[in-house]
Amino acid sequence: MENQIHHFCQKCGAQVNHLPTLVEFEGQEIFLFDPIICKNCLLNLCDNFSVKCENCGGSIPPYSQVGVLKAECGKREFVHMNTTCSTVGNAFYGYLGKGNLHQFIEIEAC
Repeated sequence: MENQIHHFCQKCGAQVNHLPTLVEFEGQEIFLFDPIICKNCLLNLCDNFSVKCENCGGSIPPYSQVGVLKAECGKREFVHMNTTCSTVGNAFYGYLGKGNLHQFIEIEAC
């Protein structure tokens, strides 16, 4: 007898049969491992909580990596962290000093 692990949506309690949860939202594929959320709830979250990318004008859905830019009056602006929107994608970030690169870190392996 095979032991199956049952996963349930943390929003509505419905059984989630496949991980990661995969949905397409405004032309973007979203693969969500954690938290465990069903497709319907994930699409509702995307509809309600996506933010505008200040670079391309597209939507940035929840649970996505974002770049955060300082704007005027203490505001923050968000940009996609992918190679379509930002040529560096989501590989590294760091600080460029006077003629040298200061410590930088890997955000996510490409």
